[in-house]
Amino acid sequence: MTNILVFGAGKSSSYLIQYLLEHSSKFFWQVTVADADMNAAILRVGDHHFGTACQLDIHEEVLRHRLIGNADLVISLLPPALHIVVARDCLTLKKNLITAPYVSPEIKAMHADVRDAGLLFMNEMGLDPGIDHMSAMKIIDEVEKLGGDIYSFKSYCGGLVAPAYDTNPWHYKISWNPRNIVLAGKAGADYLEAGFEKHISYENLFRDIDRVNVPGLGTLAAYANRDSLSYLDIYGLPRVKTMLRATFRYEDFCKGWHAIVRLGLTEEKEQFNASMMTYNEWFQKMTAHISGTSLTEKLKHCEVNDMATVQSLIEWLGLVSDDVIGLMIPVSSADVLLKRIEEKWAIGEHDKDMIVMHHEFEYGRKQLDAKLTSTLIVEGVDKTYTAMSKTVGLPMAIFAKMLLTKKVKNLMGVQIPVMKDVYKPVLKELTQYGIEFTESYLD
Repeated sequence: MTNILVFGAGKSSSYLIQYLLEHSSKFFWQVTVADADMNAAILRVGDHHFGTACQLDIHEEVLRHRLIGNADLVISLLPPALHIVVARDCLTLKKNLITAPYVSPEIKAMHADVRDAGLLFMNEMGLDPGIDHMSAMKIIDEVEKLGGDIYSFKSYCGGLVAPAYDTNPWHYKISWNPRNIVLAGKAGADYLEAGFEKHISYENLFRDIDRVNVPGLGTLAAYANRDSLSYLDIYGLPRVKTMLRATFRYEDFCKGWHAIVRLGLTEEKEQFNASMMTYNEWFQKMTAHISGTSLTEKLKHCEVNDMATVQSLIEWLGLVSDDVIGLMIPVSSADVLLKRIEEKWAIGEHDKDMIVMHHEFEYGRKQLDAKLTSTLIVEGVDKTYTAMSKTVGLPMAIFAKMLLTKKVKNLMGVQIPVMKDVYKPVLKELTQYGIEFTESYLD
């Protein structure tokens, strides 16, 4: 019996665990799901014969070591900051590891040790990052095989609410880790445009947006995402003149979030007691450095566009209401904001989310310029089987099957899925689940 250990039974885990359990009888897999919330783990496993639920505080070293030591493969869906805890144990205990988030500097530094141990840590194996890498490399390899020379690549992705279920003025509902939404973009963004390196600060990230026409959806807004420059080497595009990776939202969301950032409401450093504090008292505390007392007065100092829309968005979230926050432990402003958006942007039981990914390539071939677009739109089923959990979980699950059935050979160290032997079979199987790109070549 092959033992698969999955850390995390949260929002993104449903399709991953379902896939592993559905294939368990064929491949004789025993699937253990460990989570701090035992009920969440039980919910994911159900009464499946080859599934086991386990309660685990990830900092409980003895049990964590025992679980990893008994596993043949470890899959981590924990918050990004906790992956290093699992990764260190996997190296010590000689276990392969699959994760979804961006490779952290700490895990990247483990590459030589992981390689020398004959292990594989496959990171960025989810949606974004993950499917974006694989679908981009597929096109890059195809264009270069035809003799094309790519000079512009823009890649956009976002988790949104499906249009039929878009019922709030922010045009947003939560289908993934809400803390990541609050903290998104704090490092600003670096990218390449027409041969020039550009940087956008966090304070201006949600103001300096692109407007992108997505086939089948219309116009979406996009803010630049992290460090696009590093992908020049990762994707093998040293001569490209434009390289941009960006996140999709609707334009009103970006207007409102720009104001929230400029008001300082995403601040994490200062801790305070919010048990009896109202949201308006919190708002006044966090914006005391901005002159004025009313929301209108403070917004005048935040360089916002469309003041009326922004004011109505913030009021709709209840950020200046007399509701009591009621958080009993010392918290930061980001924690207070997190509580509010979890309440106001909660996805309903039968709501459907939507994943949108869109690539735009411009390249030269046979002395002619050409443009290629590649678009993926996936809708969820409900609040449990979301498009987000599908597109994050299935690539990890498919790669796990490849690894356990010896379809992955001579690949070791800390990796991301940009190699043809990985992306071709994963993308091919994803089409069986409705995860398929529509490509349009404009010669």
